[in-house]
Amino acid sequence: MTSLALALSLADKPLFVIGGGAAGAATALREVVSACGAACFETYAGRGIIEWDYPLNFGATLARSSSAQIMEQADCIVAIGTELAEVDLWRNHLGHDCPLYRIDIDPECLADEHRAEVAIHAGAEVSMTSLQKELTPSYSSWQISAIVQQRGVWRAESEAERPGIIAIADALRETVPENTMIYSDMTQFSYVANEVWPMTRPKHWHHPSGFGTLGYALPAAIGGAVARPGQPTMAIAGDYGFQYSVQELGTAVELSQALPIILWDNGKLKEIEDSMRSAQIAPNAVIAKNPDFIGLAKAYGAFAVAPETFAALQQAVIEAFAADRPTLIYLTPDICG
Repeated sequence: MTSLALALSLADKPLFVIGGGAAGAATALREVVSACGAACFETYAGRGIIEWDYPLNFGATLARSSSAQIMEQADCIVAIGTELAEVDLWRNHLGHDCPLYRIDIDPECLADEHRAEVAIHAGAEVSMTSLQKELTPSYSSWQISAIVQQRGVWRAESEAERPGIIAIADALRETVPENTMIYSDMTQFSYVANEVWPMTRPKHWHHPSGFGTLGYALPAAIGGAVARPGQPTMAIAGDYGFQYSVQELGTAVELSQALPIILWDNGKLKEIEDSMRSAQIAPNAVIAKNPDFIGLAKAYGAFAVAPETFAALQQAVIEAFAADRPTLIYLTPDICG
């Protein structure tokens, strides 16, 4: 780690890209990043490893194309515990023009298309603990105000792309306990929340990146609740994906799980519709003929509510965490006003 310690100590703008594989090194990593005044990005799986309110944290915004411009400013980049996968970046290159250090236990990641100048085949915790001992604390020229401004720009972009969802996510977060394990499905609500929902601890949000498995959230949340008895668990699904595994409601009822299920129903495959429109393709087969979700949930023996205000949503979530069975919390874009 000596060469990396020296590079970080000499760097004017060191930058870390933090993936879910670094979760076990959270304490040491936080100290290393702070000691060298590094800025950082998180992958979706890496959220919560670095404090969400660390002043130099750009957040889970790698997929923003303009994040490449931030990479251009860095003079030393460390990617730790991340594949730098297509679904993290949605581009083939980070955008950097400086040495890239990769730390990973998977040799395939170390030899991928990103072609790190220095590949370190090691676990995150071992490497960060070692780096701590060798690192000379230093200052960087990253400006907190510039990072705050950039995050504001990206938040505004997210709101423009998928209007109204940020406000709902903010209202939810105010009510959901910090130790809640969240399982999300492929839906626009989750795409927004993955970017804007600040996580205070690692490995507490699970999303089917990669294969994009529709129907993941409900059965995964049921399994997660079984694995953590007495701890809060929540599922987030869209109207289309939810129907891939809706029958698992019966399992959650049988297990008497206090499981809030946030169901976002915009009556269509809107992400696909938006993609078609942006590609100048006439939308086709994207409008859904949905069932009565409230009636369907009740038919399985679950509770079901359709809050029409943020206050009612928050109350529904509180009651769902205390219930003796799952609760479907049905939301449509109308709640945004």
